[in-house]
Amino acid sequence: MPLNKNEFIIKRNDTLPALQICLIDRGCLGGKESYNLTGVTGVTFTMANNCGDYKIFAKSAQTVSYSAGTIQYNWDPEDTNESGSFKGEFQLLYSDGNKLSIPQNGQIDILIPKDVNPY
Repeated sequence: MPLNKNEFIIKRNDTLPALQICLIDRGCLGGKESYNLTGVTGVTFTMANNCGDYKIFAKSAQTVSYSAGTIQYNWDPEDTNESGSFKGEFQLLYSDGNKLSIPQNGQIDILIPKDVNPY
């Protein structure tokens, strides 16, 4: 289930766009298909700075489409009030108690550049 792109940019103090990803699974003969999220009972998102300090810790995220494998995190104002480089990760929570981190390899690189308007 690799992400097509592991980088996301949102300006300081912005709450849009939402961080949305479509999960992809490798099917037979190397084909790609949407990852089916059936059985997922919750999704969380965590983001930390490069020193490992949490900016967001296991906050609720959304399943946008179970069949298309789409998940999303909607930013709160305090999530983007600091500029800098961060690492992010979703976690899928399953009804049987299992967990799956997304992306499975590496993390989502999140860049929050300074903006001209400080508000």
